[in-house]
Amino acid sequence: MDTIAVAAPPQSPWRTIWFSPRRTIRRIVDAEVRPTWWPVVALSALGQAVAALAFDPDGSLSLSNSFMPVTIGIAQAIFGVLVGPFLLAFVGGWLGGDADPADIRQAVVWGNVPFAVAAVGWIPLALWFKGSLSNPDAEIPLAVVPVMLALGIAAEWSVVTQIVALAEVQRFSVWRAIASVLILMIPMLLLGML
Repeated sequence: MDTIAVAAPPQSPWRTIWFSPRRTIRRIVDAEVRPTWWPVVALSALGQAVAALAFDPDGSLSLSNSFMPVTIGIAQAIFGVLVGPFLLAFVGGWLGGDADPADIRQAVVWGNVPFAVAAVGWIPLALWFKGSLSNPDAEIPLAVVPVMLALGIAAEWSVVTQIVALAEVQRFSVWRAIASVLILMIPMLLLGML
């Protein structure tokens, strides 16, 4: 009796990027058909937009105070995906990296999955508490604090997954990936000081 070997279906990068970023991004970059990344960017931009909303003291949404931060947050998400990979490829080339911007875009976007997931969890909290989450004097129920802590850790975990994914596509060490990101941050920090 002959047996037929059936390949296991590929695992979702939405799950595997959290704890296996190198393997996940290598599988994505080497795939014939890459998974679509726009939902990750859309959720990240939406999360940044909701986090930037400003509320008046009475709890109503202040459109005049929200417009610019929301616009900048969305533009930052889009810029990070469309222009950031070219800059990271350029700087990474100085450090011995050999990835093209399309592969780096995959690393940046899929490394951002923890932030996108945290953004989805943050949206109901931000809308429910209407700006009091950013007020240090606000009274927030104790039951919400662990959820907020978990969402904050997930969002920060994106930095780790993006650095590790960048190192994998550039085919160099994590330290070089950190250095390439820091080199890009220097001009932004200098501009911010002006």
